[in-house]
Amino acid sequence: MALRPFRRTARRGLSPTMLRLVTAIFVLQILSSALVILFLRGQMLDVVRLDRERQVTDVRDDLLAAYYDGGREELAEFITARRGSAADPAVFIALIGKGPPVLSNLVRVPEMQAAARPQSVVVRRGPDQPPSEGLALVGLLPDGERLIVGVVSLTERRIDVAFASTAELTIAVAVLMALLSAVVAGFVISRRTHLIAETAAELASGNFGARVPIEGTGDGFDHLRQQMNLMAERIGQLVGQLSAVSGALAHDLRSPVTRLSAAIDLALARVEEPRALEALQAARADADALRAMLETALEISLIEGGAVEDRRRPLDLAAVAEDLVELYDPLAEQSGVSLEARLDPVTAPADRELVSRALANLIDNALKYGGKAIVVTTRAVLDADGTSWAEIAVEDNGPGISPADRARVVERFVRLDNARTRPGGGLGLAMVAAVARLHGGIFALGDPASSGASGGKGLVATLRLPA
Repeated sequence: MALRPFRRTARRGLSPTMLRLVTAIFVLQILSSALVILFLRGQMLDVVRLDRERQVTDVRDDLLAAYYDGGREELAEFITARRGSAADPAVFIALIGKGPPVLSNLVRVPEMQAAARPQSVVVRRGPDQPPSEGLALVGLLPDGERLIVGVVSLTERRIDVAFASTAELTIAVAVLMALLSAVVAGFVISRRTHLIAETAAELASGNFGARVPIEGTGDGFDHLRQQMNLMAERIGQLVGQLSAVSGALAHDLRSPVTRLSAAIDLALARVEEPRALEALQAARADADALRAMLETALEISLIEGGAVEDRRRPLDLAAVAEDLVELYDPLAEQSGVSLEARLDPVTAPADRELVSRALANLIDNALKYGGKAIVVTTRAVLDADGTSWAEIAVEDNGPGISPADRARVVERFVRLDNARTRPGGGLGLAMVAAVARLHGGIFALGDPASSGASGGKGLVATLRLPA
């Protein structure tokens, strides 16, 4: 049960907004990984540079110690013999000034100015070797000669090579982890929002007992869940109050209508004058129509208010349609209308009584306004997004309803001009729409397909219920 929201989320995939969020997380993680790699490389190079500067300073100090011990001769011997710290192959030294230049690991003296700290320099250490980058320090001896001491940056090059060789693997791992974490984060957020949306859909369909589970994380989603549950509780209270008022209203209005019908019946039994009898019979018909309209309007209010008990069970819609077609067949035959059933087995969780009422309203409407051919169909439908529907459709070949009027004709008490001469209260299609909303379904009016009832413009009234 706990995996159902995740499975629904996986089946639906990520919405465009969630996809943009996942992409943003992915890009930010890649950028952060790249910045970390560059930062580590910089830190390592700084450490190596400081170590090289320290090495240059140490070699220079050793050379100065030799100079002060034995003069220029001792210093030149220290350099040419590459004693002590000067023996490092990365170290290069140059002594230039009064006597012949003394070079170690150099073929040409670099152009440098005296400075307190080592400077970056490019040197050539051998005739067959390419130029090398390094750090060098220039100092002046008491006799005016210049002493250049430097270290080739071999370690920096090795670090760059190591970073280059591991960059592909590092980037691949970073991309994989960033993509995985971004997708997981996107699915987690999508799962939570879909769970809240599904609870909102339950509330919209009239199930005011639906609640969003509180996870106790204390984040924004948890706050949203708490507020939504408080809203649902408040709506449930208001609907309960509405149900009580509706019940009282039904009782108060039914009583005078019933007394009015009884009075008319009493008058019909006592009056013999033909015109009076005709007037009383018309009043009796109007009283019956008023009572039917009142009961239907109250039932629609109860359905839309969620006050109807949830009686949804797995229901064979084809069997329901077959029963109603058999029920209306004698009336259709008497009216000269062909009533046909094309039924495919399809099952949906539904309230049998309400669905039967809705289908009866559709067939009754088609008999009144729908021409001479009516086809009732049931079938299973699969949307492009994978949603399964159980569909009942009533198609006729009558004058139909213009697209401009289809949206408002399902509202309460709306009657088109061609229907005002017929009995009715404009509540039949409103009742069907209320049943569709209660089940989380769809009620739509459309044009018939070419394979449907033939002979006129026609209309298709379709009730879809989630399967």
